[in-house]
Amino acid sequence: MKVLFIGGTGNISLSCSREAVARGVELYHFNRGRTIADRLSGTADDDGTDPGSLEGVQTIHGDIRDTESARKLLSSHRFDCVVDWIAYTPEHITADVELFRDRTSQFIFISSASVYHKPPNHYIITESTPAHNPYWEYSQQKIACEMILRREYSTERFPMTIVRPSHTYGDGWFPTTFGSRDFTVPQRMLDGKPVVVHGDGQSLWTLTHSDDFARGFVGLLGNPAAVGETFHITSDEALSWDQIHHAIGNALGVEPRIIHVTSEMISRLSPQHGPGLLGDKAYSTVFDNTKIRRWVPGFVATIPFHEGMRRSVAWINEDESRRTVDPELDRLIDDVVAAVGPNVR
Repeated sequence: MKVLFIGGTGNISLSCSREAVARGVELYHFNRGRTIADRLSGTADDDGTDPGSLEGVQTIHGDIRDTESARKLLSSHRFDCVVDWIAYTPEHITADVELFRDRTSQFIFISSASVYHKPPNHYIITESTPAHNPYWEYSQQKIACEMILRREYSTERFPMTIVRPSHTYGDGWFPTTFGSRDFTVPQRMLDGKPVVVHGDGQSLWTLTHSDDFARGFVGLLGNPAAVGETFHITSDEALSWDQIHHAIGNALGVEPRIIHVTSEMISRLSPQHGPGLLGDKAYSTVFDNTKIRRWVPGFVATIPFHEGMRRSVAWINEDESRRTVDPELDRLIDDVVAAVGPNVR
């Protein structure tokens, strides 16, 4: 099976690349070939690392957003499946449809589970849960992309599949209220500083290790029964945000000093974090994975979050330079703590 990943070396797609190669997929990457250091420092998007560093992957160097150049680079290829890991806007998807309409038997769009209705209508989310997010432009753009693909499928039989990852992390990532990519919050825990958790810390959140996601995802590649379908792929483990931060602390060998602050207050103090909180993290998310298990029999997430955090700590400890702390985020958390004032415990 010949498969093309546009991107292919980011947080989620790197694990999927490795899993695909392990299963004998003839895998190509189309990307700009950034460095491993870029990805690990969080400065690269999912077009991430130098694909030459992945054994068994063939590389096409180029910019997928330069449509005419991409068309020339791909002119001699036809794929059983194409996956775009870095499509975020309707313009990206429209260009993809034209570029791959006669060049693949399946096109997989990586959407987001953040598209599901906010506030939730029901505490269990299935693929039939309506897509509606009035808070976050990122999610709104993903919804618009999905709408284009559904129209293309219904009118032109464009062979699309939609996959919606939820919060997916890899080794070296620490999911917190403020993100996952750096060591800022874990370092605060080690230093005995307070860390901020949104709300009362009791809303449930689903975290999925990228290696688990990959096992479900690769089962969809080249699967004709998946064409026209939408899937989310997540763990079945739902933890409260307090439990998540305590699991990080336990992996570090410390007890975190947690301060609860409303999502609304955090959003006022940090507008850049507001959409991701009010449009996603502020609500409980528990996923029904029945559908992916029907299409990919035997799929199950096997890496519990506490084990994932042990793996992340081990990865960080292999090289001190990986302990990237964002001084602006560190100051922001101090500002949020100061704003809470006498409520700090």
